[in-house]
Parts: sequence; structure tokens; C-alpha cells
Amino acid sequence: MATKEENLKRLCELAERLGREPDVSGSAADIAQRVAELEEELGDAGEVAEPDTYSPSKDDPTAHKGESVPEQPGIVTGDETGQVTVVALATLHTKCNGSVIFVSPGTSFRVSAEVAASMAAGGLAKRQ
Repeated sequence: MATKEENLKRLCELAERLGREPDVSGSAADIAQRVAELEEELGDAGEVAEPDTYSPSKDDPTAHKGESVPEQPGIVTGDETGQVTVVALATLHTKCNGSVIFVSPGTSFRVSAEVAASMAAGGLAKRQ
């Protein structure tokens, strides 16, 4: 029988494969039940479900999905809001600390220059 910590890790892995946010609250039995349910769901599907994706409208000014990001190390494009564009290299789950798809790697997104510097220093993103 797996420990609660082992089941939490497995729950996060399964939720990631399904593109979901895991519920990590509850007793060891609750966590074990969720693991069993997700394993059954993955087994029934025969393949991993694709995570839900955001499909921006053509008028969405923040839409960058599918945008090709040129490699230009050291180039930072800023604007009057003080935000810069970065490219996600890795994302981590806030509760499980495991890798998840929140911002898909390679997708451009905007954050403050301070956040961009912190993410770049941590190896989570690179400035564009």
C-alpha cells in the first residue's frame, strides 16, 4: 500500500497527464481513491486526454498561441506598462511542485520586467 506522499505524487502525475488541477486535500484514503479514479479514467480512455486549451478570438490583443518565437537572446521588448514578453521553458504546479502545462513551453506571455528576471534566473523562462 502506498503512503499518502506517494499517492499525492501519483495524483499530481495523473492530473498532469489529463491536463487537470489535482485536488490534494483530504485523508490518505481520499487521495488513494482519487488516484484509483484517475488511473481508471486513463485506462478506459486508452490514451492520455489532451488538456483543455484556450482558443483566443482573432480580436484578442493578448493572443500569442501558436506564435513562432524567434531566437533573439538578450533582446527585450518593453512597452509603456513596464511589461516584457518572455517564452516559457518550464512550468511547475503550485501545490505539487511537479511540472504541468499552465503556459505551454514555447508560448509567449507577458509579465512585469521584475517577474521576467526572476523567472529567467530560475530557469523557468527566457526573455524574448
